[in-house]
Amino acid sequence: MADKLDWLDKHLVMLRYIDVSDVVENENYKIRPDLAELFAGVNGVEEMVFKLAQLEKYKDACELLAYVCHKRAGIWWVYRCVVSLSAELLENPASDRDIADIAASFETTVPDFAKVEPPKSSPEDKAKLNAQIAQMQADYEKMRSMVDPEILKYVEDAMELVYQRFKEVHGIHPIDLLKQLSGKLSKDAYPIDTNSPVFKSADELKAKLQAVRKETIGTIKSVIPPKVPEHEKKVRDNALFAVYRWVAAPDEFNSKACLDVGNECPDTPAGLLALSSFWAFGNLMPGGDRVINTPPGLSSNGLVQTLLICALHKGGIRKLKERYEEYFRLGVEVLSGKDNWEEAIAKGKAPHEDLGVSRSAS
Repeated sequence: MADKLDWLDKHLVMLRYIDVSDVVENENYKIRPDLAELFAGVNGVEEMVFKLAQLEKYKDACELLAYVCHKRAGIWWVYRCVVSLSAELLENPASDRDIADIAASFETTVPDFAKVEPPKSSPEDKAKLNAQIAQMQADYEKMRSMVDPEILKYVEDAMELVYQRFKEVHGIHPIDLLKQLSGKLSKDAYPIDTNSPVFKSADELKAKLQAVRKETIGTIKSVIPPKVPEHEKKVRDNALFAVYRWVAAPDEFNSKACLDVGNECPDTPAGLLALSSFWAFGNLMPGGDRVINTPPGLSSNGLVQTLLICALHKGGIRKLKERYEEYFRLGVEVLSGKDNWEEAIAKGKAPHEDLGVSRSAS
């Protein structure tokens, strides 16, 4: 954004409540314990909203806005947020993951930070060690040449007697023992037996896990119908159009239309927003003999959850915090009166149509 604090110059005029205490009492708004200190001593809604925003708690600021704004303005605001997400997804579409790809392999992977590079042989170090061994051998031969031959023979004969006694006791000559040890050191200290029962058991376990995995995937796919992108897109587009028509004329007919289309895709931003529009109408039984009032805060909570789904949506070009910051900016534009539905109605074209012919919203 060009200026992250430009909303500080705005005055929120589309508010249903002025005091935080009224929101808590009438809309079932809950002040979270971790935010209690921030709310202490501040009862003005507008002051509290901007205080949260200045602390970059845009998610919390958006949630408070959802509870205090006029219903019609709130639906329009979140509609603009859904359109914002749609624009993001046009730049960077979300990719769906096939459930069959989950746990496709049971091979363990070692994270980069835990990988240990095996020591590598250094030609320089090897040459240096060979030179040292050669020097030691030369020094030994030099010392032998300096000893009286008779004395040297006497010592070597004595050592051979000791060696033979060692062989009688242990069954091997000490020199031969050293040669065996040297040979073992040059081999792999922990050779891997590929025919070990451990490997056979591991293969059997992997086969069983794959069988269970395939059965589980088959069960899930049998109870979850396959996606039909064209149909899902059509339903979401219908939900956005229903929301737009409700904003233009929040009457009983358009409320019932929002309920019907929202129930078809309640797990999408457009579908949940359509249901929130129905709840904002205030009557849970449109067309009935009597009015059943919507529970306090139900529509507002629907807006909060719609924003959360948008913020967590895969794909796009923004991260969660950046999205909430953008949604807060859009909220201030709407609730300050700068952005409303009159211009779109005058044009005869819904904002989400500008993204293309019935572009998908989620």
